[in-house]
Amino acid sequence: MGMAASQARYLALLARKSNCEYEGQQINQSRLALSNQSADLFNQMMALQVPSTPSKSDFTIQKYSFTDGMNEYVIDKWNKLSDSEGDGYNYAVTYHYNANVYTGYQKFKLDPQVQFSGVAPTKSVDPDEEIRKIQTALTDMETKKAAADLAYTAFETQRQQAGKLSNYRDTSTVTGITSCNNTATTYTIGCTDGTDYKSYTYTNYNALPTADKESVQTYITKLVEYGALESPVDYSTIYYYKQDGVTDSVAFKSDLESIKDDTGKIVTTTIPVYHVVYDAPAGANYVSMKQMDDRVQEAYEAYLTAKSEYETAQSVYEKCDVPTKIGNIKLTPLATLNENQKVAIQQILADMKEEEIDTNIRKCFDTLQEQYTPETYTGGIYAFEMVGTTYYTTYYDLYNSIINGTGINHIDDQAKLPYYGAMDVEKPISNTSRALIQRDQSGRFVTMRLEDDTLVYDLKSVTETDEIAYEDAMNEYTYQRALYDKQVSDINAKTSLIQKQDQNLELRLKQLDTEQNALNTEIDAVSKVVKDNIEKSFKTFSG
Repeated sequence: MGMAASQARYLALLARKSNCEYEGQQINQSRLALSNQSADLFNQMMALQVPSTPSKSDFTIQKYSFTDGMNEYVIDKWNKLSDSEGDGYNYAVTYHYNANVYTGYQKFKLDPQVQFSGVAPTKSVDPDEEIRKIQTALTDMETKKAAADLAYTAFETQRQQAGKLSNYRDTSTVTGITSCNNTATTYTIGCTDGTDYKSYTYTNYNALPTADKESVQTYITKLVEYGALESPVDYSTIYYYKQDGVTDSVAFKSDLESIKDDTGKIVTTTIPVYHVVYDAPAGANYVSMKQMDDRVQEAYEAYLTAKSEYETAQSVYEKCDVPTKIGNIKLTPLATLNENQKVAIQQILADMKEEEIDTNIRKCFDTLQEQYTPETYTGGIYAFEMVGTTYYTTYYDLYNSIINGTGINHIDDQAKLPYYGAMDVEKPISNTSRALIQRDQSGRFVTMRLEDDTLVYDLKSVTETDEIAYEDAMNEYTYQRALYDKQVSDINAKTSLIQKQDQNLELRLKQLDTEQNALNTEIDAVSKVVKDNIEKSFKTFSG
């Protein structure tokens, strides 16, 4: 019975040892797989490219500049030449300067919300016919308005001038004053006219003889009658000058006193004087209040007539279905083109042609003549202000935007609206020429003479860094560095996980090794017991 138990125990221990060996083999296989994974991660780590910080020097270039006193030039390229022609020029240089160039351009306004004065036009409307009808009414209205404005301006000017003393001023006022001496009753004025010297002595009214006083009184009475002076007149402020009965004139004390300042310095070289004659001399602005009133009335009647005609023309224009707004921005139709508008439109047309952009502005001129001038303008251009800048569009563009719109008066879903402008844009003006360039000992360019210029220019060395490109490179480096760090972090995390798994497997393998050693010891013991039992059994049966 004891022998059987020992043998069973021996077999159980062998089975357990076999299981330990098998499990150990499995663990070694798993550790081998983990080792392969770790090696693969290491290879991935080695394959990663470490981003390098961009250097500013990589984005910095050496350039040369010079000036001709008007413009600052920068040399963009220089290519070495062989002296095959024997004229000494050793480089071909390309250089430029920046200048403001008046440039036309096109933009588009999305969802323009074009509005017309009446119901939006339909596709049955002929835009060309509408342009002719609208332009006729608009031109007539603008002509009548200009006439009304002109007549009203004349009326206002005449009314404001009526009765002013300046209307009766001597056309040959005293000018070129160089001296002024006064006594209690006189002012003696010295004047130069080129090389001639003249002297005028104006005597106070109270110191005049009776005959001269009567002449002055007659003239002053007329000025009061015509509204140039207010009654009563203070005669003590009036001074009279007479030369051989030929030239009679009066001057007022306030004007005479203004010739010198308190220190006696001449501060006014011209004063007004007024003729003492019944009829004004040739060229003098000498009219009575009645004549002035007649002129005012005539001008005002002309204004009323033109204003009535303008209002009639305006009512005709307003009956046309015309574009009025882009959103909340007012559209101004151009009946004619002023000088600024002419320059802008011509520049827009020239630049659009150069860029091969078709524009409806061409339709607004008599294109048979192919001259885009105010004389060939046939109408259809609209101007509008946006953020302080003047832009232009056309009836055709406004029509095309609104025609396929939806909703009330086609205000929604309108097509984008082309519009145009012109402004000064800084552009480089380039030129290429052969040049004779001298270097210093370090090899740097110091002077240059161009083949079409006898001047020798001093060259300034300038270092330019493309800050934008450098900033872009730094941003790319930052991104790549972050990407690299994440890849390294991911590899390290996976490696750490593999190491933990390997450590667990190694610990289990040690446990199996310890268990196997114990099993070997026990197997040896059980084996000895079995052997002893066998020997005892054989001895028993052999005896």
